[in-house]
Amino acid sequence: MPLTYSVQEDRLLLTVSGGLTIFQAAERKPELLHALTLPQTQVVLDLSGVDELDTAGIQLLLLLRRELAAGGRQLEIGVYSPAVLATLDLLQLHERFSPAVEAA
Repeated sequence: MPLTYSVQEDRLLLTVSGGLTIFQAAERKPELLHALTLPQTQVVLDLSGVDELDTAGIQLLLLLRRELAAGGRQLEIGVYSPAVLATLDLLQLHERFSPAVEAA
């Protein structure tokens, strides 16, 4: 399923669902990087619908975060799915991806 975009106030909300693994990385990368062309300075990523995440998916998230920061913009994770939480726990990356709200 493709990434969906919506604008709420001055924030761009990106919603990802399905897998974010090596099998989807080539498809998802241009979709995620498209956010770099949009004017909102704050990008909120909703990962509540992600059912699989591996290191390729983490690399995409780190790339998006780095490129947004290079342009003076910030990336915030709005909501995690249990699969995302498990991967971030395993890789000890919670500080890099602090959520505004955590999924139960």
